[in-house]
Amino acid sequence: MGAAVEKMNRDAIARRFVLAPMDGMSRASFRSVCFDYGADGATTEMIQSLAYGRAKKRMSAAFEETLTRYPNERWLAAQLIGSDPVAMAESARRLTALNRFDAIDINMGCPARKVVGSGNGSALLKDPGRALAVMEAVRAATLLPVQLKLRLGWDAAHITAPQLARAAEQLGFSAVTVHGRTREQMYGGQVDAGAIRAVCEATALPVYANGGVACARDALRFLRDTGAAGVAIGRAALKQPWIFEDIRCLERGETPRVRRAPERIALLTRLAALACGHRPEKVAVSEMRKFCGWMLPGFSGAEDVLRRLNGVDTLDGFNRLMDDYLDRLARQNDLDPHSELAPTQTLDTVRGR
Repeated sequence: MGAAVEKMNRDAIARRFVLAPMDGMSRASFRSVCFDYGADGATTEMIQSLAYGRAKKRMSAAFEETLTRYPNERWLAAQLIGSDPVAMAESARRLTALNRFDAIDINMGCPARKVVGSGNGSALLKDPGRALAVMEAVRAATLLPVQLKLRLGWDAAHITAPQLARAAEQLGFSAVTVHGRTREQMYGGQVDAGAIRAVCEATALPVYANGGVACARDALRFLRDTGAAGVAIGRAALKQPWIFEDIRCLERGETPRVRRAPERIALLTRLAALACGHRPEKVAVSEMRKFCGWMLPGFSGAEDVLRRLNGVDTLDGFNRLMDDYLDRLARQNDLDPHSELAPTQTLDTVRGR
């Protein structure tokens, strides 16, 4: 076990800053963009084990996208969610047989009411016996590395993350990712870096800290305050997929460059093209409104572009709107974001030990 743990720790050093899974957001198209900016790894969206493990027919196009892996995705884990050990094991076997993923990730962190109401995700934090049975079943069903994603516990009175992390180590898991809040907190309140550090101290496995990172400096501070092997970055990457590149700049003692309009618009058009390759064009373009709403504010005239985007439902229309906007900014020699126009940061900041 000692040699195996040493190897896992060496591998984790090579994957320090990864894209955290986000339901409905960490699709292959968005992951690919994050890998372009230097993400060390990523995890698919949730794969429902009851549906996948028992599926007899061809899966939907939307589900096929969940299983898609782009060539530039250097390290990718498939994320399983469920509380039935048999279904979880069968799903792990099927995912392994695809020869497409580098690891299986068990989700015990999702706090969504519909997920918890089915006994899945964070609900398993209330039932360590069931959680252990799921972990044992998945570990026995695959030769791929298996990792665990969880929260600190169900609530402040029931902190089970250290216990489950130790169990994961005993079962030969490869890593643990810990969101520094309880399920009761959902996404509110401060992330507890000290509690994540306690999980790191409870196991020899590489631990990835998750939650509350709003910028590249937060990620480096979070890594230091938790003593984790790496950081899993979620919501911040939605607004700034280049956060991974910014982190590297800071580590080299350099100042991250300003992301000017040509770069952001090129990013958005690439993301739109990738998304349209998986979903109906109208649906994919409609979803781009969120990304434009995250990445364009701060530029002159962004509000008008976002309003006009509401009437666009084709990829050609989207590209024309973006090209016209970029041309207008270029003619005005106004390609840089303006701090006074940028939205106030709303993500939580990290609390130290």
